[in-house]
Amino acid sequence: MVGPKEKSDMKLLKKLHISIEVKRLWLYYFLYCVIFIFLNLAMVSVFSFFHFLLNHDMNTIENWLNRNNWEILSLGKLFSLYFTSRIIKLNQYNEIKFRDFFIGLSYLPSRKMIGMIVFLLTIFYAFIVQFGGGVNQNQFKEELFYSSFIGSFIFYLADFVMIYLILKVFEVKKEDYSKVIYPCLILFLIASKIALPYLNKFYVFLMIHFLSLFVISFRGKLADVFLYGLLVIAPLSTIYGLDIVWDNAYSFFSYQKPLPALGILGIWGLALGYYNYSHAD
Repeated sequence: MVGPKEKSDMKLLKKLHISIEVKRLWLYYFLYCVIFIFLNLAMVSVFSFFHFLLNHDMNTIENWLNRNNWEILSLGKLFSLYFTSRIIKLNQYNEIKFRDFFIGLSYLPSRKMIGMIVFLLTIFYAFIVQFGGGVNQNQFKEELFYSSFIGSFIFYLADFVMIYLILKVFEVKKEDYSKVIYPCLILFLIASKIALPYLNKFYVFLMIHFLSLFVISFRGKLADVFLYGLLVIAPLSTIYGLDIVWDNAYSFFSYQKPLPALGILGIWGLALGYYNYSHAD
């Protein structure tokens, strides 16, 4: 007979065991991040090279790269998603139709997601008024607004789609999700840091957006995931000055003081708690 100690040891070993499916996910997401870094550096090098051919000085090149950085990042993410998905297809014996993995998910947003969005945008505005040293209105620049809005949406959602597809392709069990998300978060932060070296003040937002997308997706509401991207991630970048590329230089609002990380985590903790435990549809 197996004693209590042996049972406890077996449970511990089971928890520590990493399945082959999880290892595959780590491998392919690592590949995705490497391709993104390579493409980002390659595009920056190519664009800089053509500017040098046109005899542009360094200030002109730096300004152009800065103003078009969201487009470069977005292309890097989308091409990385495409190339990695093609590699996954080539390594599978059966034809994979990625659109099939989204069948059965809800495409209508839930009421609690709408409530969560209203809470986040309202409370966060009050938070930056209180702790950001006052809110000032910047001069609106339409072309930069759209670059930031679309670019910030793609920056996070591309990684979510990549990981979600790998989870489904290799049929990773839900109990193994914790072994998947946190290592992927570390890879996401490293890749973001390499692409955007001056990113330190935004680490807390990179983490909460990345984790929030997966917490929301566990409910099977695909519309909620994309609504969070469109109405939380993108507006925080373009309106509230949390742009990971331009900071608040071109956002609708700007503020001077850094925001306390503990307060930010508290706001998102309340919002995600409401989303997970509320009985609203």
